[in-house]
Amino acid sequence: MQEPLLDLATSTIRTLRISGAVLGVAVAAFGVWGRRAGLLDHRPGGVAFGETVLPILSIGLVLAVLVAFRWEIVGGALAAFLGAGLAVLALNQLVPWHALALTAAFAIPAVVWVVLDLADLPPRRAVIGLIVVGALAVAGGGVAQAVYSGVWGPTHPESEVPDLADSGIAWAWAGAVTTETAEVRARPDVDGAQLELEVSTDDAFRDIRTVVAERRVGEVLAFRLEGLTPDTEHHYRFVVDGETDDVRTGRFRTFPEGPASFTVAIGACARVGSNGAVFDAIRRVDPLVYLAVGDLHYGDNNRDDIGRFREVMDLTLAVPAQSALYRSTSIAYVWDDHDYAGNDSGGAAASRSAAMAAYREYVPSHPLAGDDSAVYQAFTVGRVRFVLTDARAARDLDPFPGSDQMSMLGTSQRMWLEGELATSSRTHELVVWINPVPWIAEADVGADHWGGYDAERRHLADHIVDEGIDNLLMVSGDAHMVAIDDGTNTDFSTAGTGGFPLVHAAPLDRPGSTKGGPYTHEPVAEGGQFATLEVVDDGRRMEVAVVGRNWQDEEIMRHEFTIRRG
Repeated sequence: MQEPLLDLATSTIRTLRISGAVLGVAVAAFGVWGRRAGLLDHRPGGVAFGETVLPILSIGLVLAVLVAFRWEIVGGALAAFLGAGLAVLALNQLVPWHALALTAAFAIPAVVWVVLDLADLPPRRAVIGLIVVGALAVAGGGVAQAVYSGVWGPTHPESEVPDLADSGIAWAWAGAVTTETAEVRARPDVDGAQLELEVSTDDAFRDIRTVVAERRVGEVLAFRLEGLTPDTEHHYRFVVDGETDDVRTGRFRTFPEGPASFTVAIGACARVGSNGAVFDAIRRVDPLVYLAVGDLHYGDNNRDDIGRFREVMDLTLAVPAQSALYRSTSIAYVWDDHDYAGNDSGGAAASRSAAMAAYREYVPSHPLAGDDSAVYQAFTVGRVRFVLTDARAARDLDPFPGSDQMSMLGTSQRMWLEGELATSSRTHELVVWINPVPWIAEADVGADHWGGYDAERRHLADHIVDEGIDNLLMVSGDAHMVAIDDGTNTDFSTAGTGGFPLVHAAPLDRPGSTKGGPYTHEPVAEGGQFATLEVVDDGRRMEVAVVGRNWQDEEIMRHEFTIRRG
């Protein structure tokens, strides 16, 4: 019989065998405990690694330990497969040093078992074993990359918008627009830099108005603009420490007064750092305002750590395609679960306070109810009232009166919404309720849609009927699909007479999926999708169209209706 490739003493082999088993179990335990203890630091959007990938790989490592007691080379090969897969996923989702340390920790037991194999097998069989281990490691890395790309990677081609040159501004966007006011928020690229804002109705900035920041929160500055001309395009740029920055300039249009025709773009659900071509398609529509109706990013920040929110927002707002979109129009934004906390999160989320503070720091929103209120708000464009509700920050904090169910909106927000719907339906030709989560769904208490809050949904549906609200349109995100209902399936009122049209607009850059239903226009679930709301109002009647679109400038579906209210 041939001598083994490595000549190790029996005591050494015994020590290595015990050490490999102990190390394998210890690393697997850390994979579970370390995640829960917050010892692994993620890149923005990398939280899913700790919630799903790491526990699966840790269980796999325990299995490898058990196999290695009988067949070291098989256990080592299995550990090599898992370790290579972990290395790929960790490098994509953890900060570099934590990724390298964790990969090394997983690799040590595999190396120990391979050494034991070399000390037990003759050279030829040992070499074959090493080749198998190497092949499985390569396979593990390939499988992991395919999984990562399929679950967290781009869903459609990248934008061709080039990176902007370095400048004194990291990012900027405008919001809180009315007929005569607006707000621009920006962060300088160098901490502590002094900024001024120059505004002009001329893109050559021949007629300049200089505005100083109203306030600074962290490194984000808020510039409040007042006395603007209605229905007029305004351009803005920054002066950083006395130097004009002509790189990250922006524009927005103040809202029209009275009857007006305009287009609004609607989008939801984008992976962290998405640079998808869908953002270029939205920009080509040239919307008056961009409605971001949830999951602006998939940060999934579950800690009360505002730094994590700042990190992911800074990244999101600076990505070339998204930056170009946000600097080309004004925004109105309300969050959903992944940009507020984590999947299916509600008012009890550990990150609630940090999310609230970060939203108020970064987002140029319309007036909110208070420093700790859910981020519901409303604004008017022409004769259309937009009402944005927050389905997360007040969820499950209050019981819904007269039932054994909790409230999705909370008492304060629900009362505000009821008043807005009743009043706006009389003072405006069209009311657009931006409700991020699916409305059409079977009753299922506790589910992450309105079917899980059926008593409150019925109450609101009855309110719509009781107030005679017949000019309502609902806009939703969350579900990774474009879908339209013409009002056939949206009625959950006791009387059965409260239907209204609805459009789902998602996903910008996440894998497609369907949720809720049925819908009169069959859902299309693909990445790179958004929707538009097109209003043509001549003062006598209002023609409204909701249109599902994709990144290739193709129309997916359309629904049109007319409002004539004398």
